[in-house]
Amino acid sequence: MLRDLITYLLMKGMVLKGYMDLGSLHRNTVGAREKNEKLLFKILKAGENSEYGIKHGFRDIKSIEDYRRAVPLSTFEDYRPYVDRMINENREDLLTSFPLIGYSQTSGTTGAPKFIPLTQNIADIYKRNTLTTMMAMADRYRRKKEGKPLKPGRGIFICVDFNEKLPNGRSATNVPETTAKQLGSIYPYLLNVPADHLFRSDDLGVYYTILRFALEDRNTMYIFSVFFSVIHELLAWMLANWDAIVDDIEKGTIGELGHPKPGIREELMKHIKPNPKRAAELRAEYARGVDGTFLKRIWPNMSVIYGISGSVYTTYARKVRAIGEGIPFDFSIHGASEGLMAAPDHLESENRILAVDSCYFEFIPAEDESRVLSLDGLEPGEEYEIVITNQAGLYRYRIGDIIKCEGYVNDCPLISFSRRKGHFISICGEKTTEADLAELVRRLEERSRCRIENWLVYADYDTNPAHYVLAAENSEGRDLRSFSEEAEEDMRHISKLYDRFRVNTTIGPFQIVNQAPGTHGEWKAARIAKGTAPTQVKPVRLLDTQEKKEFFLSRIEK
Repeated sequence: MLRDLITYLLMKGMVLKGYMDLGSLHRNTVGAREKNEKLLFKILKAGENSEYGIKHGFRDIKSIEDYRRAVPLSTFEDYRPYVDRMINENREDLLTSFPLIGYSQTSGTTGAPKFIPLTQNIADIYKRNTLTTMMAMADRYRRKKEGKPLKPGRGIFICVDFNEKLPNGRSATNVPETTAKQLGSIYPYLLNVPADHLFRSDDLGVYYTILRFALEDRNTMYIFSVFFSVIHELLAWMLANWDAIVDDIEKGTIGELGHPKPGIREELMKHIKPNPKRAAELRAEYARGVDGTFLKRIWPNMSVIYGISGSVYTTYARKVRAIGEGIPFDFSIHGASEGLMAAPDHLESENRILAVDSCYFEFIPAEDESRVLSLDGLEPGEEYEIVITNQAGLYRYRIGDIIKCEGYVNDCPLISFSRRKGHFISICGEKTTEADLAELVRRLEERSRCRIENWLVYADYDTNPAHYVLAAENSEGRDLRSFSEEAEEDMRHISKLYDRFRVNTTIGPFQIVNQAPGTHGEWKAARIAKGTAPTQVKPVRLLDTQEKKEFFLSRIEK
């Protein structure tokens, strides 16, 4: 088929481009500080005639010391007045002269909507460090493991279109969607779905659209998403609706499961014909059982799964691995709407090389906020808050991420994501992290032999002393309260500080309660109904707003 030939040629080209992009990432590790400072002065030059640049005297900045004296550390609230004017008054000269292509919409740490300016410079950096490098790393992995190159094939891309038009005519969406759409007409050759309009969430149920075509394609090669939580949700939906999807493949139809709008079914039917042979193959593999080999059995060419792991997402990566053994993971870049910060250079690694051509970086020691360091001042094993100056008009921006220095590649830091700043629960200063709690949940799953679908933790101050409560949701309806004592012992082993406060009895015993099945799904649906993009509804792990407290606590089973 012509489509398969074009896919083959495109994928070969993307693998080659990926090797070139990985080479660039590595070359930038030599003389990293000098290259990063050169980028800073390029950024300042682009902003010197902006309102912000004039206010802070960009033209007079000749050194890093000048920059730190002239420009204060900032958060988004420092830019909100500028961004509001950019949107409402159609002003594009307030922060930088880099060409604006839209805005990245994010819920932010507190859930308050943010519109982050997005430039082509940032989009290009994301394109260089995501899809093409994933292909190159998958090719290298397969050559090493199997002695043969990557077999080209189409794949799954999970990123819902939630385009919003702002008063200035610009689009507000997300970085992955923006960069993906710039691939334009080659969509049908990279992805299972036959045309780009199928990405629109208003056409069909998004998961149905993806899976209807991906399951029919035995040669499906990759799964690409922003978060592993979304991949897990897609695969869980697939298993829950397996019979209906496979029936549609057998009969060459689009059933009601997809919720097609009038006219959409007819348009899609042009790309569909009955495929009883593939349907029979899928049914046979499902009948063998859903175990660790399942994804590789239904998609023998599945070569890489891409998504952000670390922190709360580690749990979801582990759940995907439970049915995807043998498929390597690309644990994604360390990035955000504000910019890409670091990228991996091989699969199965959660350590990433700082991308010195993306942003100018500064670092604040997690235990000493009085100091600000350049990238060559980091100590392996220590944690730092990362501060960026990006190519879209954010200067000395406290993005809120805490990273750990894992060492250096030549002159450049190798980092891993530790946590979001402030994202921990603490009753007496013990600062229990999300990673601690994710490990606790993993142990609880092993002890109970029950899959924890979702969980959150809160501090109960109505007891004396106050104590942690883990609200765990499982689709089997199991009562997990009896595991509270084991969870207490596990928590004391996981966190030495927690154990210290328990010895002193300044924290009470750990408690597990049952969250009503479907609670987290209801929360997500409610957020989407209010206009939040599906990919921006992040897992709730802490009850840090009154709205979350009222919603989740009202759904604790007695």
